[in-house]
Amino acid sequence: MADFDIQIEGLDQLDKALQELAWPAARRALRKGMRAGANMVRDEARQKAPVKTGKLKRRIRTRERSEQNGWMRFAIEVPKSVFYGRFFEFGTSRQPARPFLRPAASNQTDAAVAQMRSSLAEAIEFEMQRARR
Repeated sequence: MADFDIQIEGLDQLDKALQELAWPAARRALRKGMRAGANMVRDEARQKAPVKTGKLKRRIRTRERSEQNGWMRFAIEVPKSVFYGRFFEFGTSRQPARPFLRPAASNQTDAAVAQMRSSLAEAIEFEMQRARR
């Protein structure tokens, strides 16, 4: 489907706090924060998805896509088992497009970034308290 990359600027304080954590703890905090924002987009896509049997709506998922160079990213995706989701998203020669993923991503970008920031801050605080024990 479509890829959206979001780069969040102005996270200097959170970045410094992450640097103070050990790598596994920092990774857990990042994962929690990023997943919270991605789940907001997923939920919006589920609301916008066309419903006949409900299978497409249920199968929209958030999935972590970590790369070997250390980058972490999350994807909102429709698995191959509901291949017809791409027909709704982009249309066919006989069916007009009824997009649900792209509008969800564009509508929820600001809210998802705000959710990522707050969840990341909470996760960093939790990991710092955990490290002090």
